[in-house]
Amino acid sequence: MAASAEMEQDRRSRRSARKPVRYDMRLFVAGDESNSVIAKASLRKICEQYLEGDCHVEVIDVLKDFRPALRENILVTPALIIQSGKGRTVIFGNLTNMDKILTALNLGSEIQS
Repeated sequence: MAASAEMEQDRRSRRSARKPVRYDMRLFVAGDESNSVIAKASLRKICEQYLEGDCHVEVIDVLKDFRPALRENILVTPALIIQSGKGRTVIFGNLTNMDKILTALNLGSEIQS
């Protein structure tokens, strides 16, 4: 677990040395519940394939600390908050609906399948 924390700190340090990210996201999950696991994997895939590092993701496990969810009025998990220059969007569910996610990221017209 310590190695994971060190990797996250290293990633944060590299990010702070670069230009600001386009998307700031907070993913609220409930431990290792199946939809939470799927949501984390889906978001990782989206970030790698479509955002190419132009994002910062914070994963918040409400079973460990529910206060951030209450502050954001998140009562259901998984929930993704996307903060971008165009405002704030909240998406509920396991993030497998790629069209919905890309539209929320304002990438729907930029991506050609």
